[in-house]
Amino acid sequence: MKSNKVDLALNVLKYVLGGIGVILCMLIFNGPNGEDTLVDQVAFREGAKLGATISYTGIIMFACAAIIVLFFFVQLVSNPKKTIMSIIGIIIALVIYLVMRMIGTSDTNESLALRDPVSLSSINATSAGIYTIFVGLIASVLAIVLGPFMGRLRK
Repeated sequence: MKSNKVDLALNVLKYVLGGIGVILCMLIFNGPNGEDTLVDQVAFREGAKLGATISYTGIIMFACAAIIVLFFFVQLVSNPKKTIMSIIGIIIALVIYLVMRMIGTSDTNESLALRDPVSLSSINATSAGIYTIFVGLIASVLAIVLGPFMGRLRK
C-alpha cells in the first residue's frame, strides 16, 4: 500500500472513530440530570445509551494499549538503541516516583482543607507524582538550556 493511501485510510478512521465518540457523548449529554427522578436515572444507567458509550470507550482504550505495545516491539526491533534509552528513562522516572513516595509528605486532609477526606496513602501517591513531574520538568528545562553548551564542550 502506498504511503498516501495509508495516510488517507488513517485520516478516515480517525474521523469515523471521533464522530462515533461525539455521537455517543451527545447521547450521554441528553441523558437525565440530578433533578430528574431516580427511576429515570436508574433506567438511563442500565440502558443502552450509557452501555454503548462505556463499551466504546473500553474498546478504544484496549485498542490504544494494544497499538502502544505493538509499536514498542516494532521500535525495539527496528531501533533498539533509542528504545532502550526510552526504557531507561521510564525506569528512572519510576525510581524517582518510588523514592518520592517513600519520603512521603507532611500534607494531611486538614492542611489541604479537603471537603471529602482521603487516605494518607492517596495524598502521598499524589504528592509523589507531582514531585516526579517537577523533577522531569526541571531536567527538561536544563537539557534545553544546557544542550547547546554541551555540544560545544564535546568538540
